[in-house]
Amino acid sequence: MGAKDQPKDSRDPFQNRELSWMQFNRRVQMEADQPKNPLLERAKFLAIVTSNLDEFMQVRYVGALTGAKEKKGDGPVQGGLSAKALYKKLNKEILSQNNMQYMLYEGIAGELYLQGVQIYPVFPLNAEQTQKEKQLFDSAIRPFLKVLPQDALVSQKQLHLCVRLEKNRSKKTRFAIVALPATLPRLYDLSVSKEKQCLILLEDVVKHHLSRLFPKETVVHCGVFRILRNQNFPLADCAPEAMESAVRDMLAERRAGKVMRLEAEERMSEEMLNLLMKRFDVDMERRYRVTGPLDLNKMMMNLYGQVKRPELKYPPAQPLPVEELMGEDVFQRILQKDYLLYHPYHSFEPVVHLLRQAAADPAVVSVQQTLYRVSGNSPIVAALAEAAEKGKRVYVLFECCARFDEENNLFWGERLRRAGCQVFFGFPGLKCHSKITLIEREQDGKLERVAHLGTGNYHDGTAKLYTDFGLLTADETLTSDAAAFFERLRGVESAVTQELVKAPEQLQATLLHLIERERENAEAGHPSGIIAKMNSLCDTPIMEALCAAGRAGVQVELIVRGICCLFPGKSGFSDNVHVHSIVGRHLEHARAFRFENAGDPEVYLSSADWMPRNLYRRVELMFPVKDERCKKAVENILRLQLIDNEKGRIRLPDGAYALNEPENGGINAQERLLADIEGIMSGAALPAEPLERVEGKAVME
Repeated sequence: MGAKDQPKDSRDPFQNRELSWMQFNRRVQMEADQPKNPLLERAKFLAIVTSNLDEFMQVRYVGALTGAKEKKGDGPVQGGLSAKALYKKLNKEILSQNNMQYMLYEGIAGELYLQGVQIYPVFPLNAEQTQKEKQLFDSAIRPFLKVLPQDALVSQKQLHLCVRLEKNRSKKTRFAIVALPATLPRLYDLSVSKEKQCLILLEDVVKHHLSRLFPKETVVHCGVFRILRNQNFPLADCAPEAMESAVRDMLAERRAGKVMRLEAEERMSEEMLNLLMKRFDVDMERRYRVTGPLDLNKMMMNLYGQVKRPELKYPPAQPLPVEELMGEDVFQRILQKDYLLYHPYHSFEPVVHLLRQAAADPAVVSVQQTLYRVSGNSPIVAALAEAAEKGKRVYVLFECCARFDEENNLFWGERLRRAGCQVFFGFPGLKCHSKITLIEREQDGKLERVAHLGTGNYHDGTAKLYTDFGLLTADETLTSDAAAFFERLRGVESAVTQELVKAPEQLQATLLHLIERERENAEAGHPSGIIAKMNSLCDTPIMEALCAAGRAGVQVELIVRGICCLFPGKSGFSDNVHVHSIVGRHLEHARAFRFENAGDPEVYLSSADWMPRNLYRRVELMFPVKDERCKKAVENILRLQLIDNEKGRIRLPDGAYALNEPENGGINAQERLLADIEGIMSGAALPAEPLERVEGKAVME
């Protein structure tokens, strides 16, 4: 793969959202093809590519399919394409990425072979391995296999074997489907020596013993397949108190959603594949013959865990503990000054500790929190439950429509209710995506408030993988705003905020005002500039405002990990607008914005991307970073990411992304943060390292 991925369609000033997402997944795929990355990390990137594509097929693909089949399917969609043209482009790109996935898999598997890690069938089973496989099948696999009835609903994403059987006497044939439970590992270790590790796939073990499931019939042929179903179902209109029931109804609809994709192993007969296509109502464009193992996501993640070879992985990185925030005096510490955490470089434990202390501290009277995603055994949930059990007033808005986490959230929400928390599951048609905690204490007759405001979820697992900011503050205005925010969530319309900016009411208008102010400053000859970091950018009014600011002379630096529908340097846009994208060992998830403001810079953090869904259909928060030391820390991180020339790609005027790949080493922002998070966030200015742009590519001076 080259240093550039695919450019946009040239007929529209803004790129189509879906095609921009496909470009992002290409950038992830490039990391699986990057020889500088450790071998097993490349395998993990390949797993992420598969997971991303699966979610696209489950959530976004149905819209393209529907648009292409409607009578008005030739009407324009975003990006200037007709719906039918978009559908064709998406299918072509999906096929291309699938094919590249399996080319990369073959390459990674070949390199693993040279490292002494072998995946069947590249090694023959000897007698000892055959016996070991039989024992595994009998004890760990067979009890969990299920032969499905003819009319059974086939679960999505799960592996299945389609089996053609012949009765031993009558020679009549029939087809059966065997479900391979998703709870089972994808790989089993058949190693018999320390010199090499021999692994075998679950489906291969089952195939070798398939005849034992059908003792009165002969297995004529079998093939592995899986399906992906549409999971994008709108929530039925309902009152807030009926949200839980409505979500459960929606989850039931998902189980039988239309099949968006059928994947089958290459050796499956055409007769069998046609039979499955008919059963699942799948046309040729939505079927795919796989040239390697199905579901590379689970397979490669299982491989990563099974192979204990530290030299083939990133060197382990321990998050920096923040001892100041780990004592019983944590509230007093925050009352004295603000603290800014940047996960995963900082430990997430101070956030958990704060809530545990809130539960233990007799002076704490209430805890209020919004939750969007939590881990399967969340210490955050445990601390909230403990606080309620000890008599604190605990209010939790637990968003039950966080896609693919709905059941987990309903389960833990009910757990909190039983502990005595007041739990609210959200608003119909409006997801609560904000990340905020407010703790109130009564000390010597005085009310004290401490707040945590974040850009990422209260999820102790993803906090080790995703980059996110968290601000701990006792600032009177911000904590009063936090109290008003929670009052608004409970329906108190008179509650207003001064510095917390909320979506959907205020956020887009505030952002447009801030961008317009920079444009006016540039035209008046005052210092101006915008640095904005986010996951996705596709809101048309904001993109138009950014381009107008660029034309007025504002230097606009955008750090957008994923979807970006804006094309810098396009006719009518501005050469002053630049787009960067970082894909590295950590997933860039933070949202941070800096506005020069005529020499008096303002810095904001937010839970929201600059997308229509975040600005119009979600409860989001943007908040200022007021402490000068914390502001400088955010600025340092933003500037460091702008000069990243190892994992930072620059978007070219034609819409492609260029990766620098410096010959003599360069700057990797994530690795530098791992090495010196304390120094970079100390408040001292980052040493200047100017960035020169030459012919659309970024090079260091």
